[in-house]
Amino acid sequence: MSLTRTDTPILLEDGLKTVFFEALDATIGNYERITTVITSESDQETYAWLGAVPTIREFTDERMPLGLLEHDYYIRNKTWESSIAIERTSIEDDKYGAIKLRVASLARETKRHMDELVFGLLGGGFSRKCYDGKNFFATDHVEGESGTQSNKGTAALSAPALQAAITAMMKYRDDRGRLLGVTPDLLVVPPDLQWTAMELLESRYWPGEGSVTAKTASNVLRGKLDLMVSPYLTDTNDWFVLSTKGLVKPIILQSRTPAEFAALESGSENGFMRDEYLYGVRARYNTGYGLWQMAFGSQVN
Repeated sequence: MSLTRTDTPILLEDGLKTVFFEALDATIGNYERITTVITSESDQETYAWLGAVPTIREFTDERMPLGLLEHDYYIRNKTWESSIAIERTSIEDDKYGAIKLRVASLARETKRHMDELVFGLLGGGFSRKCYDGKNFFATDHVEGESGTQSNKGTAALSAPALQAAITAMMKYRDDRGRLLGVTPDLLVVPPDLQWTAMELLESRYWPGEGSVTAKTASNVLRGKLDLMVSPYLTDTNDWFVLSTKGLVKPIILQSRTPAEFAALESGSENGFMRDEYLYGVRARYNTGYGLWQMAFGSQVN
């Protein structure tokens, strides 16, 4: 997009607001795949409904409504902002391209920050609690008639460990002992494990240890899961298998106030006293855990 001096009037607040929201819409965050977005109506939301829903039964005589197990789990909203200052002389000197880039960077920072929050929460799931009062990744989840279930491992990333995680997730049961039908579809790893993960999921040949014949056998994991690499996973050996196709995903992104673009330009105190214009983004949101049954984490010491 080329810009000329005639663009000056629209390149102030209204024009830069358009630049901001176009960049926001064009930026895709990795967090979007693993989060359920919940619109918030107050300073915090309680998720008493998290857990299983009644299974389908034959309608023989009359309905049998079943209540849900209630949980006291809430997410409190936080307020976030990022701002930039642009010298008035930059606008007078037609440096519109640079100004556009700086405003667009605010939009990208919004999505980047959500990635940081979401994947930081995923990585912290070994020590932070979810709706059932257990750590998100734990070996002793119990709800009603489910029996004791584990979504936590300790094995390093390998073909047998990945197969075991997938199998475990497919066997999860609800609070009435019925299979949930979980379908794992995503492997999430830190940058340090990306090459191992690529070999496991993309190689045509079996990546495990064994004889020459065993190593040349077909890789049954090939194409089984998608791969996502996140730099916000700080423990370099931990890895995660997720199911992202359900209505409630592993992580909840709670949105109270979507990103807003604001400006202080000519006529403002800052414009008069410092000869600079201010532009910024403000939003209210926070993250929390969704269903632990949609995730398996391996904490490798």
